[in-house]
Amino acid sequence: MMVRSVLALLMAALFLSSAPARATEFEQLPGAFAGGSKVWWWNLEMRAHVPAAARGKPGPVVLLLHGCGQQAETFAFESGWRDLSERRGFALVVAQFKDFVAPFGNEGQGCLWWFDEDSRAANEQNQTGRLRQAVLKTREIYGISGGDNFVVGLSAGGGMALVMLTTYPDDFAAGASIAGVAVGCSRIGANLGGYMAMPNELRRAFGCMEGPAGIKMVDDWAREAERMLPRRSVWPRLSIWQGDHDKTVACVNAIQIAQQWGGLHRVGAPGFATCEDAPPPPKPFAPVWAAGDQVELRILQGLDHSVPVDTAARCGTAGDHVKPFGVCAASEIVEFFGFK
Repeated sequence: MMVRSVLALLMAALFLSSAPARATEFEQLPGAFAGGSKVWWWNLEMRAHVPAAARGKPGPVVLLLHGCGQQAETFAFESGWRDLSERRGFALVVAQFKDFVAPFGNEGQGCLWWFDEDSRAANEQNQTGRLRQAVLKTREIYGISGGDNFVVGLSAGGGMALVMLTTYPDDFAAGASIAGVAVGCSRIGANLGGYMAMPNELRRAFGCMEGPAGIKMVDDWAREAERMLPRRSVWPRLSIWQGDHDKTVACVNAIQIAQQWGGLHRVGAPGFATCEDAPPPPKPFAPVWAAGDQVELRILQGLDHSVPVDTAARCGTAGDHVKPFGVCAASEIVEFFGFK
């Protein structure tokens, strides 16, 4: 059982300032998307933006997961994903996450529980199960009868995107993590962060964010990710994004994610262990490491804990943890996904 004060500390470490909400044409999905324990409850308000060009025919569905404290729809606009879905004609699903302590009703910081072991189980009642249900419901309601699903997230949302990919690999073809943390790091990480009063799982989660995790064998990353599905050999593809000036989630986390997913795909790992040792990209913003079209790693020099956008290219706008940086992460990720 999670103690309110301990969980609040972890959420504060990944806190992102919320931006003002705005009215949009996102439509709320019917259904109950809530759960939790007698002490800590959570709720997912699921909404979908489905352009006319995406309705009634096969096509992709993208699930976009916000970071702590962000407003889901505002994040979709500021990061460029909403306008890109309109231009490219694909369905976009967002999840507004809220959590609170019962019976007092005190709200948390709205951080998806990427660190929670329960989220990794294929359980229709937990957060990953509810998110999967929302994607499937979007297809049902809007007549999108075929095509692949994808998941993208920032920070806590980036960590949860990775959990989604390893928990439901048959339901998602690919994903992207921006400033995320490797799957299972809060279980196997050797370095402790946070405060002495915290349970070890949460101290390891802090240790992961502060980085490095202290894993002795690189292969341990893949073994931990596939622990729930040990006989599986085919995994979703992944695009990894990280700023080397990130003070919330240390840059080394991106390399650890690449080690994990290179191991899952049996394609090896980067030949460097720190962001300082990463080679320069062949061209601005290009991957510093890639394994075919299965896994790519992009380390952006000078970027902090933000999603990069390119306002000159009509991609996004400046916002909390959304930063004009000369490259549109949303467009680059869609190309990695292989959208036509």
